[in-house]
Amino acid sequence: MKQRLLSVFLLIAASAFALSARADDKTPQLSAADIISKHLAASGGKEALAKFKSRVAIGTVQKENSPAVPFAIVSEAPNRMSAIFQFQEPAQWQLGYDGGKAVFRPQFGRATAPIEGKFREMLTTGTMFNSISLYNILLGDGEGIKFEAKGIKKVKDRPAYVVEAKRGKDLNVKLYFDTETFMWVRTDYGQVRVTKPMSTFTNDVTSKDDEATYDFYVETLDFKEVDGVKLPYRIEMMTTRPILMQKDRGVIVAKINEYRHNVPIDPKMYQ
Repeated sequence: MKQRLLSVFLLIAASAFALSARADDKTPQLSAADIISKHLAASGGKEALAKFKSRVAIGTVQKENSPAVPFAIVSEAPNRMSAIFQFQEPAQWQLGYDGGKAVFRPQFGRATAPIEGKFREMLTTGTMFNSISLYNILLGDGEGIKFEAKGIKKVKDRPAYVVEAKRGKDLNVKLYFDTETFMWVRTDYGQVRVTKPMSTFTNDVTSKDDEATYDFYVETLDFKEVDGVKLPYRIEMMTTRPILMQKDRGVIVAKINEYRHNVPIDPKMYQ
């Protein structure tokens, strides 16, 4: 009898806990279309965003313990973008998309070709650097892209809606939007496996223990109003050797000092 009463009590307690948890969770469950719509509205609205035909973001970027150096992201609607990081070692880094192909300099070499391939893939998605670039699938017609809400996860200890964007084999990314501000705070690009060590290439068959796995993502923070829209002033991007020289992987941090809109951009910037 006592065992039966105990079972009933535990069942009631579990039910009460579940109801309480649902009552305390005030974050609404939204569809992908609703999340994207709220993001665009919170950023300034489609009409305001559509006024920009070019955008330049200028600031400084730092990796590991090296001094900060200049960097810039330039972009033009609908699908051109270039980012230049003026690192001294191993060399100046350029990432870009000219509307047809990805631009990547310097080349990483045969041993780290999968890393370079991942960056080139990221550049063609229309999501690179989140809302900083005008090459942005959320501002276009999204033709052929399937957006699907995937719940809520934390980014920098804050809850964010997760939206998966897929189109055939050429696009498979996860976009994160802060549940309160609806700012686009992170993009996940998936993983790459590279044979260790990265500095040595071998044709030998390797086991999983001889491989390193790298998660690629871009995060944007510190949003402020610029020309009637909200844009991030800080970027944190995962990268690897040989851009990094002290570790196999790490985060480079870029701080934007200034945005310029609707300025002429030399086409050579995308080459």
